[in-house]
Formats: sequence, C-alpha cells, structure tokens
Amino acid sequence: MNLDLHPLQGCRTLYRWQHGHLEHHLRTLHPHWGERPVTIISQDLASNASFVNYVRHHRLVDPCTGQDLELVEKSIRKVAFIGSQEARFYRARDMLSGSEHFHYPDCLGVIETPWESLIFTGFVRGKPPRMQAIAKQLALGIAELESLSHRYLSQQPWHKAPLFWSMDFFRPWFLLRPRFNFARCLPELERLARNDERFIGLADSFKAFEPLLARLGRAARRSPRCISHMDYLRKNLFIDNDQLQLIDWSEVKVGRVGFDGGAYLGALFRRKDMPVFLTARQQFLDAYREALPAGFDTGEALRNLHYMFLLNALFHCLRPETIAEYQETQRMPVLRQKYDYLLSLL
Repeated sequence: MNLDLHPLQGCRTLYRWQHGHLEHHLRTLHPHWGERPVTIISQDLASNASFVNYVRHHRLVDPCTGQDLELVEKSIRKVAFIGSQEARFYRARDMLSGSEHFHYPDCLGVIETPWESLIFTGFVRGKPPRMQAIAKQLALGIAELESLSHRYLSQQPWHKAPLFWSMDFFRPWFLLRPRFNFARCLPELERLARNDERFIGLADSFKAFEPLLARLGRAARRSPRCISHMDYLRKNLFIDNDQLQLIDWSEVKVGRVGFDGGAYLGALFRRKDMPVFLTARQQFLDAYREALPAGFDTGEALRNLHYMFLLNALFHCLRPETIAEYQETQRMPVLRQKYDYLLSLL
C-alpha cells in the first residue's frame, strides 16, 4: 500500500496517512538510494519542548557516496491535526536564504501525518558559546534574520495568510502561556515577604508592570512582523569554524522586529549576575542599533525589545522555582538586586 500523497511543489514536504518506519522515511527523502542496504545507528537526544515526542540523532553511511551522514529527527505531536509552527517554518525553505551572520542546519525534509510532524535536519557539531561573549554577533544575526524574514512575509500571497496568522505571537494560544503572565507568580513573592523582610511590599510594586506591558503589547502588535526564534539559550547555539550556528526552532513565531533581542537579553538576565548582564546588554544594543536596516524604526524596535525582555525577565525571576534556587544557593541578595533593576524600569 502506498501511504504517500503528492509532495508540495518545490518543497521537501511529504504528507502521509499513517506512521512509517525510519528507513522508509529516509529512503523517501533520498530517492536516489534505491534499494541499496542502509545501516542506521540512532541515539535519543534531550528535549524539554512542549509537544515534542522525541529528538533522535541518526548516523549512517550514504549508500551511494560512501560518505558518513548525520542527521536529527524531531517528532512533534499534533493537536486536533494542526501542525506545529516549527514544521511550518521549515516548510518555508527560502525565508532566510542569503543569511551571512547566522548559519542554519540544512532541512532534509518534513513528513506530515495526521498525528505528528517529522522534521529531518542536518546534525550540527560545534562548541557552545559563552552567551555574554557573543552579544555583538547575536545583534548582527538577529537584525539580519528580522530583515530577511520581514521581506519574505511581506511578499507572501494572500492564500498563505491564515498559516502565518496562526503563528502570530499575539494569538491567544501563545499569550495565555504562563511564561508570558508573570502576575501568576506574585502570590509566591508575597509568601516570601512574610519570611524575609527584604522582599516586603515588592509584590504590590510589581503589579505596576501589568498596565505597562498592556500598552507595550498594543504598540508592538501594530509594528512590522518578522520571524522570531524566541529561544536564545546556550543549547541552541554552536560555533563551528568561526560560524554561529542557530538550531531548534521549537518556539518560533511570527513576532515583531525587536522581539528576539528581548528574548536574548531576558535569558541572559535570568542566568547572569548584574555586572555581566549590563555589559553584554550595552554591547548588544550598540551593535543592534547600527545593524538594523534603515527601513525599520529604531525606536519602535527597541520598544519591542523592551517589551519582550520584560515578559521573559519578570516571569523567570519571579517564578517559584527561581526563588527556591536562589534560596538553596544562599544568593537572595543577588535576586533582590535583580528585582531592584526590574523595578527601576517602571
């Protein structure tokens, strides 16, 4: 029985009615292999993204060339037969063509079934960077990513609008996620204040961010759209031959110019002490201002960056897990220092 439907014209995307075996998937993506024998060695990789069934590293020898081939297979389960935003991103093959500052693993293909999306990409080797040390490189890469993807989205035909609409950051299914709703964490801060006088009254002070974020969000919604990676963690970046490789688009969305800069600075603020963060922040902002194309409003982009930074930093610094971590390591003065910095931004 042939399980395949016709692939999309010009895309390495295949639609199947049923689950298939790995070897069949790989032969479908490499039809020139024919019936030549293939031996595959697989290993599970760590993954904590929502809706991800598994991530696997496969190693084999190309039966035609004899060369070693390493690839990554990611299985993402579907809800109500709706594909993930990561699969949709990879199906837009030409979106980031011409990128110079970021390099991306080759997408070998996407296989869609009613229950899951299977994404096959090249395996990236390299050295994870120190995140504060690549602030300037990230600024250049993010500005380029925003420019290329904004141009791509602006040129798409009308019939693709529903696809990108469903990926937009401002859809309810994204905005209602806990990580974008810091106010849920304030009761924990109130409990902390009952046992530690250094934190008395802070919960009420942080409530002032709610109307500020609402205003910033309304303004951001009207600003230029682009693709936003949204997950600038050390595990998603590698340096290989002086090239910065960006992987794992699990959190990809149709965002706004400036969002990725805020996501990077929010992650850095979460993990680094204030002197390191402030130095890297200034380096990033200086390079980003200079790299941002003339067609974008710099003030608007920086306002969006500030919005996304606050969303991420407030949640990650106020959540109960963070408070417990600082208590266990006896670093509560450092946490209070971060709270003071955030409150200074009101």
